[in-house]
Amino acid sequence: ASRFSPSPAPRASPSAAIPAMSGQTAESKAEVAAPHAVKSQRLDHLLVAHAVLAAACGGAALLAPQFFGVFFTGDLGGAFMRWSPDEQHMRLMHMVVRLYGALILGQAPIAWVVRSSTDAGVRRGVAQAYFFVFVATALVLVKALLMEDFWRPSGWLNVLLFGGLATSYGWFNCFGPPSVFESVAKGMM
Repeated sequence: ASRFSPSPAPRASPSAAIPAMSGQTAESKAEVAAPHAVKSQRLDHLLVAHAVLAAACGGAALLAPQFFGVFFTGDLGGAFMRWSPDEQHMRLMHMVVRLYGALILGQAPIAWVVRSSTDAGVRRGVAQAYFFVFVATALVLVKALLMEDFWRPSGWLNVLLFGGLATSYGWFNCFGPPSVFESVAKGMM
């Protein structure tokens, strides 16, 4: 054989293509987990956005329920003032807004913690629960906007918000592959 002729490339054994479980490098783990990570990160991003929005809206409802009057009056200026001459009615509205605000605020840590859970069943269960809650909320709001005379066009902003959340969680539940509910952390193990 001439020293200028190319030498044949060494043949890799079929088992060499599969990294050993104990000797797997960080790069090989990332390559294996990459498609899974992208799918799972979408749900993680939704959960983070939900947590931040729930903390902001729930906190605002607890601390300043009068700001939510804009959905009843349709007037931002009227939201800062009393929109009902009946003081008892105003106190009742503030109490209901605060109670709902507490429930919304409570969703923030749930969504925040679930995004890093490695239990696919928990992640799926929370996504299903949020889907049903937001569908029901959007339907109640639509009925109120169409049937009641105290709602104003600004109430449709709530329908868009809850309808958007229902659509997002519904997409993951109906069209997302099962790997969507597995966390990125689990894919890297």
